[in-house]
Amino acid sequence: MKVLSFCTAALFCFAVPRGICQIPDPLGPPSSVETPQAAVDASSAAPDTTSAAPEGTAPTADVRPVAKPIIAPDEAPGDVSWGTRQKVMLRKLVGPQAFYETVPGTLSDHARNFPEQWGRGGSGFGKRLASQYGQFALSTVIESMVQSIHKEDPRYFRLGQGGAWRRTGHAIFTSFWVHKPGGGNTFAYSLPAAVYGSWAVATRWSPPDLQTPGKIILWGSVGMGVKVSANILREFWPDVKQRLFRK
Repeated sequence: MKVLSFCTAALFCFAVPRGICQIPDPLGPPSSVETPQAAVDASSAAPDTTSAAPEGTAPTADVRPVAKPIIAPDEAPGDVSWGTRQKVMLRKLVGPQAFYETVPGTLSDHARNFPEQWGRGGSGFGKRLASQYGQFALSTVIESMVQSIHKEDPRYFRLGQGGAWRRTGHAIFTSFWVHKPGGGNTFAYSLPAAVYGSWAVATRWSPPDLQTPGKIILWGSVGMGVKVSANILREFWPDVKQRLFRK
């Protein structure tokens, strides 16, 4: 678990200094670079689109847009309605993310008998599953509340193209740096509030040895890694699904 947190932090530190993740990401220059003479020839042969633009209109910039989100794709980044916030929250509570954040953790905890006070039988499995989903539901509600108060866009915006490292960096970076109303971005205070807050509450039904500040910080950090990995999955899953199920 500590390795997962370390890897997430390392990827985040790698992504930011190199500037590979920005919102929106213009995808940078093409991979092939022309020679100076070829560039001159190409520029002289290309039509002057700026002068050809109609009077009173600005020339169009060749910027490739970030892929649109699944929920409310017509709403501009940051300008999110209350109905969209509800849809995002409900989709998390009963959708694939609920399975992703509860079932693997439940199976892992049951296999290693964690916490051991709950035992290995059917009762222990039920307690672990209820605990995992209860903590996930708390995390989702807290995250949605803070997003609404702080005016954070709760949707994930896929980069949708480019190299694997670049897209992974985009998914990590945009987990912490999100769209806000009117353009621009802001730090996602909802993420740490959700993971550490939900773990603090979850310790109330956990054995006494897990009810310490150190355990809250440790398992909250693991929970943050899981949340970030969910965005990485969102980034690549449409491509994987297309390859697996294409006719």
